[in-house]
Amino acid sequence: MNKVFLLAFVTLIGLPTFSFTQLKNEPNLRANLEAGGVDFCPKPQYRSDKWMNTFLAGIQSQKYDSTMLQFLQDQIPTDSHVFSTEQILSIFSQITFDSSRIQALTLLNPYIISLTPQNIVNILIKYPFESSKLTALNLIANTLSDVSDASKKLIVDCFTFDSNKSDALKILNAISPRNCIYGTITEKVAAFVIDISGSMEYTFKANGETISRLAFVKSQLTKTIAEQLKSYQKFNIIIFGNSASQWKTDYVDASPENVQAAIAYINKLTTNGATNISSGLDLAFNTKQALKAIYLLSDGVPNSGVQTVDGIKKYLTEKNASRTEKVVVNTISFIMGGVEKQNERDLSFQFLNTIADVTNGSFKGISG
Repeated sequence: MNKVFLLAFVTLIGLPTFSFTQLKNEPNLRANLEAGGVDFCPKPQYRSDKWMNTFLAGIQSQKYDSTMLQFLQDQIPTDSHVFSTEQILSIFSQITFDSSRIQALTLLNPYIISLTPQNIVNILIKYPFESSKLTALNLIANTLSDVSDASKKLIVDCFTFDSNKSDALKILNAISPRNCIYGTITEKVAAFVIDISGSMEYTFKANGETISRLAFVKSQLTKTIAEQLKSYQKFNIIIFGNSASQWKTDYVDASPENVQAAIAYINKLTTNGATNISSGLDLAFNTKQALKAIYLLSDGVPNSGVQTVDGIKKYLTEKNASRTEKVVVNTISFIMGGVEKQNERDLSFQFLNTIADVTNGSFKGISG
């Protein structure tokens, strides 16, 4: 089942500033914001009390853990907001066995953005067996918002035996923090496809600073590439406006040299032209390598190339038909600031969600 993953940032970091001018001091603003680390990412909206009450009543109507897990699998995707720690714990309270709670956490995991060290502790202590705690920690470690030594110690102290403490610390030392825009990149071959159309110059307020959509995306993509990609992974960066171009002619290893070159390339990107999403996808699909996933980010609906929902469905079906393994397209609609009306934002959400749905990918809608 397709995972729909909606973050609606409507009251998060002050009122958006509407502007369509290039920020001359943008590099300094980006550096200042990045220095804030976790504070830079807006806070997501969690699932409503009304939805959770209905959801929990449905879980309580199930007699066995197995039917509860089936209910979770069916119902979790029916709301597109993320789960808070308290909501996760309220679900756990309905489930009897450790093994079932592990399966439940696996289902919930894509709908968790960020957890504090204490949040993770509160989840882990619900598992009475140390082996289950380790499994659970392995699932959610990369959601940790603070990777300081003090935070790691707080989590490690949940474990009783020295061997388990050591294993927990190894898990925590190996994590790459989950990015609030791109999530966690685990695929061996992945493409990052970025909208650089003129509307990506619109600005919004973040931590008291004004920053453009493109500058925000650039900062998050450089973090993702630098912090997450391993040497065994391959990647490429593709940009689109009126047409598309790519950083490399094909996917390359995430070696330290290539990572630094990619960051330099991203930092030089500027806005230009219209929104031709299919041209960016064309380049991403144009490889004989075993492409696993495309991460597509745009702030609008296309006004060039394939422009209809039915058209993009047909386009993607044909693109994947010739491949031995189907390519998943994970999409992000990023509409912070700007002057788009709600119906225009909804159309962007619909179009990009369709792309994710057709390819069994995930969708994030970020608007405010």
